Amino acid sequence: MAITFPLPFPAGAGFLEGEFSLGEVQAVNTLRSGAVQAMELGDSIWSGRFVTSLCDARQRGRWQAWKAALNGSIGTFLAYDPDKQYPLAYGAGVLALTRFGGGAFDGNATLAAWTATTLQITGLPAAYQAADGDMVSFPWNGGKALHMIVGDTAASAGGVLDVMVVPPVRTSPAPSGGAAVALVKPSCLMRLRPGSFSAPTSRARRSVSFEGVQVP
Repeated sequence: MAITFPLPFPAGAGFLEGEFSLGEVQAVNTLRSGAVQAMELGDSIWSGRFVTSLCDARQRGRWQAWKAALNGSIGTFLAYDPDKQYPLAYGAGVLALTRFGGGAFDGNATLAAWTATTLQITGLPAAYQAADGDMVSFPWNGGKALHMIVGDTAASAGGVLDVMVVPPVRTSPAPSGGAAVALVKPSCLMRLRPGSFSAPTSRARRSVSFEGVQVP
């Protein structure tokens, strides 16, 4: 069976700590007056530092095989913020909600409309609560767009949610209307940062650590 990309994290992956951050590509100049001038030079991209739960030899082997399958920094993987696998207002309990119109909510909704700074998402549970800092993702240009919600917002009684997001929504090419929006484990495509993967051999349980950077 062929290896296909992007790879998910190994089954049962858990994380002790890490950092998921949005890096701005900017040029900044401070004038003698103290005023600051800034210019955006490119799209903002996500980067991540991941430290897994303590691993025994078998679990460590899964991560080592995952890294080998990536072929260094050539292959891509699906990365999500370990601290925000689920919406902040619900945790894993979000999967016990009922979608507006009936049926269990599986963590996915529908992209209905967008602007450079906003998304309209439909197909949510009635009065769904989106929290400041929640993440959402959807397919874009053969990859995945990942955005953070800014501001606590509630969906309508009909499960329609309008939210502000960062970074700006890329509109060239435009996102596909009707695309699936992930609110559980929202992810983006990343590559390993060269030299960052560490899986030390030890009789004691040790963590595996690595860093990744988004593929624009």
